[in-house]
Amino acid sequence: MNVGSSLRIYEINTRLYRRRFADITESELVTLAKSGFDAIWLMGVWQVSEASTKISRIIESDYEGSPFAVPLYELSSELGGREEYEALRKRVNSAGMAVILDFVSNHVALDSPWIDSNPEWFIRADCSVRPQSVSEYHLHRSGELIAFGRDPFFPPWVDTAQLDYTSTALRSHMIGVLMRIASLADGVRCDMAMLLMRDYIRRQWYPGLPDSIFEARMDREFWSEAITRVKSAHPGFLFIAEAYWSSEPSLIEMGFDYCYEKELYDGMVARDVQVIQGRLSRDSSALQKSLYFIENHDELRAANLFEPATNLAAAAMILALPGAVLIHEGQMSGKKERVPVQRVIPLIYEEPDRELEDSYLRLLKCTESEPFKSGEFVLLNAEQSGLVIFLRRKNENVVVYVGAASLSGVSLAEAAVDLTSAVSASGGGVHIVTNLLTGETCVVTTHEGRFIVHIGRLVKAESKFCLFQIAVL
Repeated sequence: MNVGSSLRIYEINTRLYRRRFADITESELVTLAKSGFDAIWLMGVWQVSEASTKISRIIESDYEGSPFAVPLYELSSELGGREEYEALRKRVNSAGMAVILDFVSNHVALDSPWIDSNPEWFIRADCSVRPQSVSEYHLHRSGELIAFGRDPFFPPWVDTAQLDYTSTALRSHMIGVLMRIASLADGVRCDMAMLLMRDYIRRQWYPGLPDSIFEARMDREFWSEAITRVKSAHPGFLFIAEAYWSSEPSLIEMGFDYCYEKELYDGMVARDVQVIQGRLSRDSSALQKSLYFIENHDELRAANLFEPATNLAAAAMILALPGAVLIHEGQMSGKKERVPVQRVIPLIYEEPDRELEDSYLRLLKCTESEPFKSGEFVLLNAEQSGLVIFLRRKNENVVVYVGAASLSGVSLAEAAVDLTSAVSASGGGVHIVTNLLTGETCVVTTHEGRFIVHIGRLVKAESKFCLFQIAVL
């Protein structure tokens, strides 16, 4: 897989609508590929735990367990098993796209046979090395008190058992699991990847253990070793980290190809231009290693967070950035119901928003050109409040994004953007400016040494963004 260029990933909740691998047709996949997607993330392909299913029904009677409570990494029989999966992978690859699967690295299901065979692979109750609460552990049938899997900022995931990466044997086994996944797919999305970092494991699970003992047990980062070994055997295999807490630079250093860009997402949701500009001010290598999104299975639906014009403005921004973009199933058609991963049948039927979907497809198409794939990225100063402005440039091909990113500030149609620096290489003069989404054009002439584009000449009053190309007339 070509890492470093513009990568578009489409997330499919594989269990939704009780479909099977065989139900994802060649026609659907070809359409996605022609729309500009490079990879399909098949979320939830592993056999779901029986214990997770039972526990989930404490909450809702129609829940069918979490696909992130994995007992063993076996392809789901309900989805069609290995044979149907292999046929689906062949269809995806034949359409010119890659397949990405989940690796739930931090924990396994409560009923995983690994607890019986290898209890030392798990965090077990030990008040000599950490503060503990009864609610954080469960009594396994073997008699072992095993910690639930968890993120320290949220309650434990009570259908999971916490793995202990200070175990050399566990680390070796999990690298073997990754090797097997690499034989089944083209990439992996690593769930909550920062929970495996040594500093975190030390703080969360072994604060009372002497440094020398901890260092002897875990003398290296799991991800560095695992990624090196897997890529040695499968050079094109892609590693994506679900990552938070500003852990992205460390994970990239360990070998990840892309990390979630949650802080930019939070800035867009909050309409905080300062946060957005701060994230876009990072160096180009950090931007290129980012996976941008405005929706995924964990977050609220974009159509609930943004009205249509702002939805498109946010989507256009991330599609115009260097790096990778994730689009969630149903996002382009304006779905509003956020379906929990435990539910396989939505509660409501929603008519697709065809106008929104058509705009998304045009955005995907118009951001396929070379400036977006490999062009220079330049964040520009916005003289008017509330705007985010940047350009992508490949030789003489210049494209500019202007977005109204805050609830206050100037309206987009009133914005006047000084792009003198963008056209200086062409010697100024007369240029034609084209709105890539609508095809609307206007002629702009350098006046008194300045090249100023009045955005209202290119967009309607209600528009929240403009993505336009500048060319010498």
